[in-house]
Amino acid sequence: MRKLWRCIPILLALTSCAWASHLERDDAGRSVAVPDQVHRVVSLSPSLTNTVYALGAQSDLVGITNYTVYPHEAAREKPSVGAVVGPSLEKIVALHPDMVLALPDFNGAETIEALQRLGIPVFLFNTGNLSNIYHTVELVGRIMGREREATALIASLRMRESKVRAQSTSKDKPTVLLVLSIDPLITAGRNAFITEMISAAGGKSVTDDLAQDWLHMNIESILPRKPDYIMFMHTGPVTLKDLQQRAGWSSLEAVRRGRVIVADDRIQIAAPVAFDGLEDLARQIHAVQSR
Repeated sequence: MRKLWRCIPILLALTSCAWASHLERDDAGRSVAVPDQVHRVVSLSPSLTNTVYALGAQSDLVGITNYTVYPHEAAREKPSVGAVVGPSLEKIVALHPDMVLALPDFNGAETIEALQRLGIPVFLFNTGNLSNIYHTVELVGRIMGREREATALIASLRMRESKVRAQSTSKDKPTVLLVLSIDPLITAGRNAFITEMISAAGGKSVTDDLAQDWLHMNIESILPRKPDYIMFMHTGPVTLKDLQQRAGWSSLEAVRRGRVIVADDRIQIAAPVAFDGLEDLARQIHAVQSR
């Protein structure tokens, strides 16, 4: 009996450690009780998943969402809780997470509120520009006890960005039209993440004067903008031949001359992997600038 009483203080200490938490402010301005030891994390976005992997914290990641491609091993190693928009609450709960990383603009207020009612901490992040990537790396590093790795990763990414921007400062920026689909024509406006990446790589989107993220336009509204190049995504459904066979598109010199840039899909993911796509796009733009 005396031995049992001696064990009780130890058990209480272990229990208090397991329950210990501290407050962190997320990008929605909420104070979130973050466990001091985070070891079971569910990521509700491919960009957040990529950030966790980039920090080397994948062993603490227990769940991801559909369409997670980078890194490739994430989809092989981790179970999915469903789509980014409206993921399965039941699948998330079944993974017993001690923290969920989420994007409020995509995951849905209903899911976030339900998880909070169940007592699962949900940390919300902003996304959409390069500054957000650096900020997200810092926050995820702090939450998951990877502060040192986050500092090193941010320094590396900033160096890569600076190098890309420095290579294009003394050159004229070729104008590009991003074509994601033809009917309707979908392209990127000023507030789209990829528009910022095109600029950082040394180009200029011909639709960067339009404030929306994504635009539905027609060929007649594009013709006066006279893009130097047409830009497709590597795995996108549209090709130069598709444009050449559509009425009106042959009026663009870029289409007639076959001036095309094909962007790496990684450039669309607001996470560390985007810098691979940025460097690839910069190489292509610099190549056309030197012609």
